[in-house]
Amino acid sequence: MGSFKNKINNKKKRKIENAAVNELIELKKQMKEQYKAGEYVEAMDTMAKLAEHKKMDPEIMYMGASCYFMTGDYERAAKWVNNTLNYDPQNIAARLLLARLCFVEDKIEDGFTILNFVVEKYAGGIRDEDSKLLVEMLEYCQENMKDMMSKYSALVEYFHKHYNAPSAPEMPKLEASSIQDMLEASLSPVKETSASESATADEGKTKAQAAVDRLKSLLNKSKNKQQAGMVNSAPVAECAQKVTEPVGASEQKPVGESVEAIISKVMNSNISFREKIQSLNNFAGGMYVNGDYAGAKALLKQALEIDAHDPFVLKNMAFTCLAMGDKDKALKFASAMPMVEFGLIRAIKGHCHE
Repeated sequence: MGSFKNKINNKKKRKIENAAVNELIELKKQMKEQYKAGEYVEAMDTMAKLAEHKKMDPEIMYMGASCYFMTGDYERAAKWVNNTLNYDPQNIAARLLLARLCFVEDKIEDGFTILNFVVEKYAGGIRDEDSKLLVEMLEYCQENMKDMMSKYSALVEYFHKHYNAPSAPEMPKLEASSIQDMLEASLSPVKETSASESATADEGKTKAQAAVDRLKSLLNKSKNKQQAGMVNSAPVAECAQKVTEPVGASEQKPVGESVEAIISKVMNSNISFREKIQSLNNFAGGMYVNGDYAGAKALLKQALEIDAHDPFVLKNMAFTCLAMGDKDKALKFASAMPMVEFGLIRAIKGHCHE
């Protein structure tokens, strides 16, 4: 009788253990999907559930560190990077993240020391995705801290070996245009038909404004191919007709509707905060397309009042300030981003040198 009872108890115990394992597997899968989708806050919530079960591994720890970094919590990001390296000292991605933390916190020499260690110790075994990020970091260092980088011969050698200079910049495709694409296009050299025509057309304008005007002219000619309007809050902003459906808008700015009215409609709509940020960002993109930079800035400002660390809104705000000629504010918003955006900094630097 006792033996039979023990078998039943063991069976129940295994069933409970299997259920717990399956739950952990699902939680980790959920966190990886959230992390990949850029849903960093949600991913951290899922990590908290995993921590309750005391079932953490280096992959989960690294994702947690990245989530904290992306949301601007550098202190916790550093803590989880250290946790990751304690369990997995050869985790290259974690070391690169630690170097990025050093750079954003002005610990420049520490950042270079970490990168140099990675290159000297793991040069032959760096994954493609890690190598790509490393080269992007080294490109920024080469452009902005060349003298200091020259002290680390291993980094200079790795950079020249793996860096592929970008080809000549092209105008963005109209059917997938964005605030970032438009402004970067405005900063790119545009081939002129003749010096006299250029002087006449661009007289009294800045180079950036003239290029934006030319781009807007192209947009107007493409109405049969694309209905210029809303932007999608994906990597930055993508032209599209619709905005988040619960807001009920089908155009970037209904005729006669003020910025204040748009803000009121979005903020009073029965949608999540994340959807409100997306909608405000979308409307701002429509205004940017139409040259209403002040309106775009007001909508983005409202979005930042909901989430001051949203990377997409911060990036669009930086580009909008740059379009308005306010380079100092553009730099301020760029520096507030959770992760350094090399393309954005390059755009601002290029604008400053005009």
